[in-house]
Amino acid sequence: MTKDFGGTFAEIRAWEVPSSDRYPEGVKYSMQYGTSDGETIVRYDNFPDHPDAARHHKHLPNGGVEDTDFTGLEALYDRFKQEVRNHGEHW
Repeated sequence: MTKDFGGTFAEIRAWEVPSSDRYPEGVKYSMQYGTSDGETIVRYDNFPDHPDAARHHKHLPNGGVEDTDFTGLEALYDRFKQEVRNHGEHW
């Protein structure tokens, strides 16, 4: 799903995958809010090979990464959507 806000966009992707050491919850996801020219404002994902990050983490505009709690895909989606709204988007 992609939501276009003009100069910014939100893109949400989630796939059901077999439970494994890499994806123990059986889900792979990415939720990104960024600018049309490719700048990340915020991105959540569970890519397991990101250096110095927990399985579930958040990418910040300054290039930093912080660990996040994962209590389910729906709860994370709600948190992501609220962050996009906090940046002034009407969603």
